Order: sequence, then C-alpha cells, then structure tokens
Amino acid sequence: MRLRLTEKFLWNLYKLIEKKDKLIDSLISNKLYGFKGIEEIIWPDIYQTRDYYWDMLKKEKRAKRKKQDFIRLIRYLKDRGYLNVKDLKNRKAVIITPKGMKRVFNIKIKLEEKKKRIDKKWQMVLFDIPEKKRKARDSFRKQLKYLGYKRLQRSIWVCPYNVLEPTQQLIKYHKLDRFVRLLLVEEVKV
Repeated sequence: MRLRLTEKFLWNLYKLIEKKDKLIDSLISNKLYGFKGIEEIIWPDIYQTRDYYWDMLKKEKRAKRKKQDFIRLIRYLKDRGYLNVKDLKNRKAVIITPKGMKRVFNIKIKLEEKKKRIDKKWQMVLFDIPEKKRKARDSFRKQLKYLGYKRLQRSIWVCPYNVLEPTQQLIKYHKLDRFVRLLLVEEVKV
C-alpha cells in the first residue's frame, strides 16, 4: 500500500524511536550505564530526524534536499498535533504526540501483511457500537478495510486473511471489547 510522504516520515520516525528504545533496554539489561541521561537517547534530535528525511527522499529518487522542505514538513506535522519539538539539554528533540501515535497505529495497520488462511475459513467481525462512540466506530470500520475485511452487512465484516491478532489489537486499541464479537466461519456466501 502506498503511503504519503508525511505518513512515511512518521512511520520512519517511529521505527527510529523504537530502535533507540531497544538500545536502552539492552544497555540497562546489560548494566552498561555509560550515558549521561536517558532523555538523550530516547528521542532523536532534529538533525538525526532531518537525515532520516533526506535518506527517505533518496530512496524515492527525489534528489532535492531543501532545508525549507524539511522545516515545512516538521511544521505541518506540529500544526496537526502529530509531533512536538522540545529543547532537551541544548538539543532540539522530536517527540511523537499521542495523536501522532494514533496515526502511527493506522499506518501500521495499513502496512500489515495479509496472508490467506490455509484452512480456507473466514474471520468474521460482528459489532454493535453505540452512537456515543461514533468516532471510534468509524475509525474501526476504516481500519477493518485496511486489514482486508469486506462488508457483508453494516456491522458484519468478513475477511479471508489471517488477521486475528491485528483485529484483536484494533479492538483493544479502540476499547470496544464489550461491543465486538469475533467468529471463525467455514463458508461465506456473498
């Protein structure tokens, strides 16, 4: 699935932060306490983020590396509430906000690899989500489409792919446990 430049940037930034988290875990678990402050490692500084952006452009064969384009991208993501830029010990750090993490979660679902089930069964999702949770319901439907679900009825969706685990994560993420049922069915006649 094709991602927009802003989505690719957010996804790459998230992966960078994830790598740094794994580094911290290994340092702490190996009892290597040689760094000054944990905040120096967790968030990438603005220059490291810019280098990631330029590498991303190289991969897409966009030769232009303009400083203004990078600044515009950061400002765009900040204005939309996906990023914050903070000063930490004389360095500017880029931090993904909770709203940005929601966006990263959507990107992760878009990128989820879909494999057909070997047993030829279908994953079925039944839900009855109340009107007061309309935003969560609409987002849930949209993300079901990304996972490969097709609408059988308004609140009944089916999928021939092996997507049980991402579907369960989706339900947990939106806190819809009480309103959603998952079934595994042998046959679906559309």
